Amino acid sequence: MPKVDDIGFSKITPLKMEILGKIFSMHIKVTNAVIARYPYYKKAYRYIDLTAGKGIVPDINIKGSPLVFLEEVTNINNNYHFAIDLIESNPNNYRELENNVKCTPLLNIVINPHKGKYQDIIPSLLRDIDKNELGLIFVDPSGNPPDFKIMKYISEVRPHMELLMYLSSTNIKRLPQKKSLEDFMREISKKFWLVRRPFRFDKFGWTFLLGSNTDIFKTYKSIDFYQFDSDEARSFFPLLNLSKTQRKEKLQPKLPFI
Repeated sequence: MPKVDDIGFSKITPLKMEILGKIFSMHIKVTNAVIARYPYYKKAYRYIDLTAGKGIVPDINIKGSPLVFLEEVTNINNNYHFAIDLIESNPNNYRELENNVKCTPLLNIVINPHKGKYQDIIPSLLRDIDKNELGLIFVDPSGNPPDFKIMKYISEVRPHMELLMYLSSTNIKRLPQKKSLEDFMREISKKFWLVRRPFRFDKFGWTFLLGSNTDIFKTYKSIDFYQFDSDEARSFFPLLNLSKTQRKEKLQPKLPFI
């Protein structure tokens, strides 16, 4: 994956952003309906982008995740409130991010940019357990694996916020820990998952994973986004989860050395 200013992109990036917008739209609508129905939840949808970048994708000059999210927000009823935290570690990217989000005049929204690594910022941003805050945390670390310890921490302190990750399953298989993608998902401790089928031409196994503690989010077939326990997900997730060698060993374990 080529990178400019620590931001990765490829030929599938425009398709990724299109799918991301649909996931955002679905999540915003469902979550705001829950917020409106139940009085004990906080009345602002919380969005945290752990790897916000510049707000735009370099070189190909399309909207990045922060502006894709804000674009979807503009299609939502203005009676809804949003609290948005955008985290970026690269100082130059951070300055561009500030300028790009300032150019988005939206009502009922509070945007807070944060400069630094999300591993350092999240523990101070989300200090205590809050079961009444709803929304979404998104991470797309440009080909690097997410920091799964921080993902677990987020899941613990914001149990009713969903966690959306975009990652390469191939890069997960290369980690020295020798854990499978499913092992990491299990450690995050979300009860329910949606997983997206990778594009057929994608040899790196890029996928979206949405973790939740409620089963309110259903299969979204038009973007190949399936509940983890569905027949569709079972048909492709093993390819994301284990390498060919690992799948073979699982079916036929190695004989003990005598």
